[in-house]
Amino acid sequence: MKRELHRLGEAHRDPAVTFLMLFPLGLIHLLGRQHASLEAYGLVESAVSWCGMPGQWVLGALLIASFLWALGRIQQLELAWRGGAALILIEGILWALLLGPVLSQLTEWLPLTSKPLMILQESAAGASANGSEASVWGRLAIAAGAGLYEELLFRAVALGGLALGLQVVFGRLAGEVSARRLAWFIALLLSSLAFALAHAIPGDPEALEAEVLAFRTLAGLSFGLLFLFRGLAVAAYTHAAYDALYLLT
Repeated sequence: MKRELHRLGEAHRDPAVTFLMLFPLGLIHLLGRQHASLEAYGLVESAVSWCGMPGQWVLGALLIASFLWALGRIQQLELAWRGGAALILIEGILWALLLGPVLSQLTEWLPLTSKPLMILQESAAGASANGSEASVWGRLAIAAGAGLYEELLFRAVALGGLALGLQVVFGRLAGEVSARRLAWFIALLLSSLAFALAHAIPGDPEALEAEVLAFRTLAGLSFGLLFLFRGLAVAAYTHAAYDALYLLT
């Protein structure tokens, strides 16, 4: 039993299983985004729309390359990928269910009026034209894309890259442990604020309102902590599951 749990833990943390689990999110986004009839696109959709078809081909190629690399590493190391993948999926859904109530309560304690995270507003005309099934697929595509690309950008790149850079700077002023902790703390705060502010780029009129900005900053902190302690895949599935629950209810 202990040996099997150890194998599951190794698979859960291995980058190959992480990239394997990120592939379905990218696939759902690329295959379903054409069904999205939305009046205001989110951050990810604005970027993909701006890049056009070449951007979609590049994203698709990167997803396939990471998927093939993950399969090769899993086979080489004989990782228990099924159990690791199941743990990531279950954990992401559980964190998503907890995230909404917890963030709403924290927002009220600031004190600010608790306001749901305004991700997107659906165009009534587009929804009626494309039908409910297309609307569901479109919302799932938006949620999957946000979970994948925003976590890669704001957690893996911004949080991780900034922390490593600050660690080099602070390493000259303090001990190794103190420098590492301070670097990750500052990087977590800055990347979370950047995550919240970036939602104003597509033209979201509510992005800079105090309640929404605070909610998204707290959400960024939550995703950042999940990234640090549970890994990129768990953070991505939590983000995607939370957005899906919000958009489909």
